Amino acid sequence: MSLPLGRLGRSVSAAAVFFAPAAFGAEDGPIMPGTERFTVMLGAFLPAFKTKVEVDGDQAGGDRIDLGRDLGTDQNSSGGWFALEWRFAPRHRFGFTYSRFTLNGDRRAERDLHIGDKVFPIGAEVQSRLRLELIPITYSYSVIKQPQNELALTAGVHWDRLTFRVDASASIGGRSGSNEASSKANLPLPLLGVRYDHHFSERWSMGASAAAFSLKFAEETFSFEGSLVSARLHGEYRMTHHLALGAALDAFKVNAKASQSDWHGGMDYGYFGPQVYLTARF
Repeated sequence: MSLPLGRLGRSVSAAAVFFAPAAFGAEDGPIMPGTERFTVMLGAFLPAFKTKVEVDGDQAGGDRIDLGRDLGTDQNSSGGWFALEWRFAPRHRFGFTYSRFTLNGDRRAERDLHIGDKVFPIGAEVQSRLRLELIPITYSYSVIKQPQNELALTAGVHWDRLTFRVDASASIGGRSGSNEASSKANLPLPLLGVRYDHHFSERWSMGASAAAFSLKFAEETFSFEGSLVSARLHGEYRMTHHLALGAALDAFKVNAKASQSDWHGGMDYGYFGPQVYLTARF
């Protein structure tokens, strides 16, 4: 899913060209938001990430690693996403979104890096990879449902999956060696939010959404403490009966500390950037 933005943008455009003929039919005018039963969305975006990771070992705590500064990660990685929404009643909707990014880094270590139980010394050539999968699953109830305005309350879970791996090679005192460390985490973060859409005409709409939550939970084998904040502004132009093009500005931030079977440590990551997307309503 992590592809150059140009390729993703061309994919969205190609999908629009491919499906557009099918979207023209005997029906006049576009399907208005709020009257559809199913919505399918395909998008591309170029967010600017800011990511910090801490992986604790069994014997000691790990360092707080800034992926951009310490590991040379390109944090302007493009990505893709798709979403499905089912309006099973006029005021009720279920939604699902999936997006994935892969952030790669390659840098000579400028300080000793403690990751898990491993130490990556100064001067080591370090290659890293962080894969993020973001999967919000939501239910929305429209407290205001009018032809030109819809205001909904949202509840659900923002499921985040992270896989982090570091490989390094070093030559010290005439001796060479290598080292590696890896860890993964699953973070089911609950969320509460609000979403609003205003339809200026049959063709044009704009809207905004926001969500947040904070949670602390602990048991003998699993503990979690974290917070989530997200916000989004979007605009849409409906081209045909079924299809619309949209653009958005998206921001998201998670701060978490977890202890589970595959991950002990902390995560602090977020993104901010533009999106373009294609929507099909049925």
